[in-house]
Amino acid sequence: MKNTNGTNGNGYLRRHGLIKVQQLTRPTIDAIFAAADQVKQGHFDSQALRGKLMVVLFYEPSTRTKFSHEIAMAKLGGTVISTDSARVFSSAAKGETIGDTFEVIGGYEPDIIVVRYDRKGELEEAQRRAGIPIINAGDGTGQHPTQALLDLFTIREKFGEIQGLHIAMVGDLKHGRTVRSLCYLIAKHFPGNIIHLVSPGPVRMREDVKKYMRKHNIEFHETESLDEVLPATDVLYETRVQDERYKKNPALLAKVRQASKRLIIGPATLTRMKSEAIIMHPLPRIDEIERSVDADPRAWYFRQAKNGLFVRMALLKMIIIG
Repeated sequence: MKNTNGTNGNGYLRRHGLIKVQQLTRPTIDAIFAAADQVKQGHFDSQALRGKLMVVLFYEPSTRTKFSHEIAMAKLGGTVISTDSARVFSSAAKGETIGDTFEVIGGYEPDIIVVRYDRKGELEEAQRRAGIPIINAGDGTGQHPTQALLDLFTIREKFGEIQGLHIAMVGDLKHGRTVRSLCYLIAKHFPGNIIHLVSPGPVRMREDVKKYMRKHNIEFHETESLDEVLPATDVLYETRVQDERYKKNPALLAKVRQASKRLIIGPATLTRMKSEAIIMHPLPRIDEIERSVDADPRAWYFRQAKNGLFVRMALLKMIIIG
């Protein structure tokens, strides 16, 4: 049903869902994390969303984001209707715009839509057309807000407070929507941390994110050297080269792949890291973290992925019923 409720601090989420991290308030983040803590401990109502319907529409591939949203809804008693490869198997293949698609789906009155789209910046208009909350599960090179939430939930789980940390974001920062969202969220709500942006020159973090961090007085540094930041790093957030973003420039892809070899995490990297640091990755990994690293207690990326279920269960419940 179309959701018109929401006059409290979470009212925006109830009406619109979550499209970009800048829409989140600190009290809302704290409430999501507190609810996710309870879910992780097994304290949740398995029928909380009984009779509620979630539509999942993915225009790009996914494993963790898609399955964790669907399993989260099922664990809360809700119903899921889903399509893969919407660019091929929906009317997008015939040229239909996402706005028209969402207006039609909204007319069928699901309670929420979870969408991964292959272009950035179009989901706010799609939500307006649908008239129901949507969750942005990744929009091209734009944002991935639920990933940023689960990333911070994981960092909080390790360190207790997200304060006074050195956080190194490593890899293809120009095209990685997860690191963009995480930078935005830290800048707005978690000051007092230092961000290290480590990437090959051609794929440095885009200027809009750096401008936002300057506006919020977040200290950050850019470098192409992982060795330069490793000794101080508390959170090493590795990302893959976004091959799918280079279809029109294979020569640049080859250049970035070659330069990224210097950023691979292996046994030698571990010897230069703090004993209490953690290694994170939004996954999938390709070759940027060697398999031998998995056994190290600082490898937190699979724990990070699992936390996505708990955070998304908390978020779905908050958006759909408050």
